[in-house]
Amino acid sequence: MTQTVDAITLEVVRNRLEAIVEEMGVTMLKTAHSPIFYESKDYSVALFSLDAELLAMGQFIPHHQGGMAAALSAVTDIYPVETMEQGDVYLINDSYLGGTHTQDFNVLSPIFVEGQPICFAGCIAHQMDIGGMVAGGYAPTAREIYQEGIRFPGIKLFERGEPREDVMRLIMRNVRLPEQQKGDLLGQVAALRVAWLRVPELVARHGIERFREICVDLLDVTERRVRAEIERLPDGVYEVVDRHDHDGNTDRVYSMQLTMTVSGSEVTFDFTGTDEQAPGFVNASFWNTRASTIASLMLFLDPEIPRNHGFFRPLTITAPEGTLLNPRYPGPVSGSTTECGGRVYDLCLRALSLADPERGIGTWSMMWAGLAFDGTHPRTAKRFIHWVLDGLGTGGGARAGEDGWNASNIAASNCLIPNVEVEEETYPCRYLRRELKADSGGAGRRRGGLALETEIMVEVDCNVTAFTSRAAGNEPQGIFGGLPGAPSVVAVRTPGGDEERLPQKFVDHPLQASSTVVLRACGGGGYGDPQEREDELCAADLAAELVTRDGLAAYGRADLSG
Repeated sequence: MTQTVDAITLEVVRNRLEAIVEEMGVTMLKTAHSPIFYESKDYSVALFSLDAELLAMGQFIPHHQGGMAAALSAVTDIYPVETMEQGDVYLINDSYLGGTHTQDFNVLSPIFVEGQPICFAGCIAHQMDIGGMVAGGYAPTAREIYQEGIRFPGIKLFERGEPREDVMRLIMRNVRLPEQQKGDLLGQVAALRVAWLRVPELVARHGIERFREICVDLLDVTERRVRAEIERLPDGVYEVVDRHDHDGNTDRVYSMQLTMTVSGSEVTFDFTGTDEQAPGFVNASFWNTRASTIASLMLFLDPEIPRNHGFFRPLTITAPEGTLLNPRYPGPVSGSTTECGGRVYDLCLRALSLADPERGIGTWSMMWAGLAFDGTHPRTAKRFIHWVLDGLGTGGGARAGEDGWNASNIAASNCLIPNVEVEEETYPCRYLRRELKADSGGAGRRRGGLALETEIMVEVDCNVTAFTSRAAGNEPQGIFGGLPGAPSVVAVRTPGGDEERLPQKFVDHPLQASSTVVLRACGGGGYGDPQEREDELCAADLAAELVTRDGLAAYGRADLSG
């Protein structure tokens, strides 16, 4: 790799590209119609080369990026770049072709300068509904992808800057919240329009050919820095195993395996040994598996390294076809990101932790305890689908020098849990409590983070769909002697006071008005021997009600005073 552009120019252009994608993200935030976007930021934006190589990404959800690049490649296979025109916008959400899972709409558009295509802009966003057998897109009981909703294998959504009304009618006819979702989809296009304006301004300062040279060097610099980081890891083979519980149809426990091989400046992630694909929705599409693997390396290495395609180059990723992490068509994949795809993070970060214990981390479970209410809003007489995102509040894995973060999800990254006030204003519900669950973090020399526990009362008769994993027996693992975090839980209390512990995954369970649902994500795994935790830290945890007196027994400190 020969660098032809000076370092100052590279840094100026890199920062400008990142500013453009951040402005794209803010535009999506301000124009979207659903709380999942304007409150939670469940979307990502990026710029790509004409060869579908990532140039810059917004700081939203990292694992979107590897999948979006594959989706763009699928689009350009159908529509050659030379046939595209200014203002064309393409839509793809078929996760067997690229992307992550069916609910994520990839909206992509070429950017032209002086009549020439110069790069691509992309926005990926999780849709509130995509039709299919279950409201909200996640279909735990699906047995084939056809049941999971409408899919687009790469179609033209806008032509020369104008929407294709036939395509828009097709989409809106197949979703349960057409008005709201049309606004969200147009919000994605609005994000692309920012790139249509800003990128040509940047290119004009340097010229087309010079801009292309700069982009080549930007990726090469990232590759060199990533390779230097990998070279610091001891060469070797690191093997880890994890489990996934309940596939949506059967209460089966599956085994997932990773062999990570570090050799010089390259690393191979081989998922051979993972169980065969499930009949239910938990399978992770290969593109999601690849994207989550790349993102976990991004999370582990130097955070100052620019996030672009140079990160991908030193990696080799293998997942045998027909397994949980590379299912054969038409296996269902709507749980791709939150179920087995989330385990990819867990496996990769554990293997990397074995290679570099000082950066190591207890299992920071990447599952999401998903919960959705579906009913008719009494104020508007219109249908609502309320995705409760409190299940993102998993406990973070503990590290060598620091306790795990409480109520956070590193896979969802900058995705936020909505404010209670917004939720209660938007949906017919009442939040009775939202609190950290004491003792939910795995014990260790450094304690795992605590999980969020939420109790919500519904104000109307409705149905609830939920899916959790990491139940009792399959909790997030500790590392280097640390203990597991607490399992996830979902339960219902009727107006009469009866409590029902529900299965890990269920669809359309009827609720009466004034029923409450209790949802708790899982806690983070601990790091190191709990007996080595300092007395003053145990006492501080007790005083802060992060640990109970009973919970202190795991640390051998049941006799602490105070």
